[in-house]
Amino acid sequence: MPSPPEEREPPGSGGPGQPPPPPPTSAEEALRRLEQRLDRATEAAERLMAEAATEAAGASNPGDPTDGIKPPPAGWQIPDDARNGTSPELEPFVTLLQAMRELIPPELQRRLVTALRELLLALRALIDWYLERLERRRERSVEVEDIPIL
Repeated sequence: MPSPPEEREPPGSGGPGQPPPPPPTSAEEALRRLEQRLDRATEAAERLMAEAATEAAGASNPGDPTDGIKPPPAGWQIPDDARNGTSPELEPFVTLLQAMRELIPPELQRRLVTALRELLLALRALIDWYLERLERRRERSVEVEDIPIL
């Protein structure tokens, strides 16, 4: 009978009859650090959600459905916490992108930015060419023939 998944040793883990695993490479180390950062971000988000739910449950009054909801001073302003443009749901994704960006050497980043700029310029030129082509079609007179209706 196989052992439960948490008790199984992964292949190459240095178990009986196997050599010890090789030391982690810099990429593996970076991914491990990234995974730890994502775990911490997830735990923090879960903790904040639990705290917010506790505060909302404690502050709510069953008799008053608008308790705790206050309009902004001018009545139309965006709340300060909504102005920063980041969503709590996107925070782990943004953290992942920032960590991946840190893994790319600066010279490669510059080359990628240059290549992306050239790609966007080529796309812009293609769109301009297509629009000019459409305008030339419109400029040509179209021969219209009257068809008698019986």
